[in-house]
Amino acid sequence: MDTTLDQEEYAKNIYVIRRKLSELRLYSGCYQFDVGNFQVNMYPRDIQDVRPDDPYDSVLKHEKVDVSLFEKSAKTNHHVIVDLRSDTRFNNYKPIMYNTFESPSGIVNLSDGRQMPILHLCELIRYLYRLSNLTAFV
Repeated sequence: MDTTLDQEEYAKNIYVIRRKLSELRLYSGCYQFDVGNFQVNMYPRDIQDVRPDDPYDSVLKHEKVDVSLFEKSAKTNHHVIVDLRSDTRFNNYKPIMYNTFESPSGIVNLSDGRQMPILHLCELIRYLYRLSNLTAFV
């Protein structure tokens, strides 16, 4: 198992994160990336698309992917979905905001994981590493 991203200086580097994403392979229509207690599922196409998986496909070949974020629950030991728009750890974190608009009352964040650009995905993974390191001492 490659532990490159376990080293803090590499976990902060977007290029290293992109390289790790390029190594992922499509399985059952999605890519999976684990960071501490978090699991990031990336879907390159709509769920209705029934094309067979291409074993040589890479997540980096896509401009945007649909992202679902899960966190392992301490109580049940199961993964529960994390809502990027309502969870206080994610809803105001600017590097992962990609779908926003300015309203009279301020900026409205509509970034929920659907059609997430790859750069924002890398920023999300980098942020998850930071969160995982913080919670390691709790």
